[in-house]
Amino acid sequence: MAKTTGTKSRKPATGRNKSGKKSSKKSRLLLWLAIIAVILAVPAGIGLSRFLQQNKKNIAHKTVLYVRPGTDFAALMDSLERHLTDIKSFVKVANREQLPSRIHPGRYVLDSLATNIQVVRNLKYGYQSPLMLPLSGRIRHAKNLAARLGKRMMADSAEFMETFKDNTLLKELGTDTANILSLILPDSYEFYWTVTPREFLERMKKEYDKFWTEERLQKAKKIGLSQKDVSILASIVYGESNHVPEYPKIASVYHNRLKKGWKLCADPTVIYATGDFTITRVLKRHLETDSPYNTYKVYGLPPGPIMAPTKDCIDGVLNEESTDFMFFCASPKFNGTHRFARNEREHFANAKAYRQALDSLTKAKAARAKE
Repeated sequence: MAKTTGTKSRKPATGRNKSGKKSSKKSRLLLWLAIIAVILAVPAGIGLSRFLQQNKKNIAHKTVLYVRPGTDFAALMDSLERHLTDIKSFVKVANREQLPSRIHPGRYVLDSLATNIQVVRNLKYGYQSPLMLPLSGRIRHAKNLAARLGKRMMADSAEFMETFKDNTLLKELGTDTANILSLILPDSYEFYWTVTPREFLERMKKEYDKFWTEERLQKAKKIGLSQKDVSILASIVYGESNHVPEYPKIASVYHNRLKKGWKLCADPTVIYATGDFTITRVLKRHLETDSPYNTYKVYGLPPGPIMAPTKDCIDGVLNEESTDFMFFCASPKFNGTHRFARNEREHFANAKAYRQALDSLTKAKAARAKE
């Protein structure tokens, strides 16, 4: 009975030991899981923090940032920090991306939706925002063009002008200093702010070649003019009028004079020869200007265009009307149109009507001024 009782008394003790071992193992497992969770949570937390920093929208308002070559990070921040809503987060992202040693010059448009990482990588890799460059109006000299470009692009006007005088480059592009404006077709073009003067001219040459389709080349051949001649004549037509529908008729007058061996006697060339573009009425003293561009004194076309010819004017020359007109003068209606004549008698009558209308207008203005 004693043995039986002793045997029964040991069973409960054995059960408690097994339960203690299981509990100990479970505790150690939970501890290791907790340690692993902490270990994983640290990088996850860091990763989340970086993600939030990188994707933080950090531009207060839309702005344009210009970065010149050689700009260091301190100078960059001087220009940028007033546009940031959180400078610290931007600097952290910039440093992680190694931006301070890899700043790329350019023009960058930053808007309120831009995140830190977008701004940093744009600056790091030079993902610029292109600008629309309008080349319009009367571009009379390469110097005028250089001045315009110097105000809009990274290179200054002196750099552009130096390139515009580069005879080697101009020869490669099939032109020269007298005819460089032939390459400039007034329009709006998309450029990067950092474009070099050489790249600008090369782009203009591509646009010029694209414009001169086979159809246009054949039209020039048909009327007996080279591309250069067409551009020069178109520049004179442009100098005479802004009324596009009349371009083909005005072109026919000058081409008729060329074919008959007459002097062109074009007032816009006289103004170009004097260099005084404020002249509104060509007088006898202006006609005495000694210049190869004064078509009252020299025969044929001038050495080059007197301004950058528009596409409409070039097409006006290529599609000139078949007329026997030899003269034209401004209409007395002062509506931008002209009256055309076949001979001097008709022309003098048209000119007289214009002068009388002009005198009447002048007198009317004077009378109103006295009132």
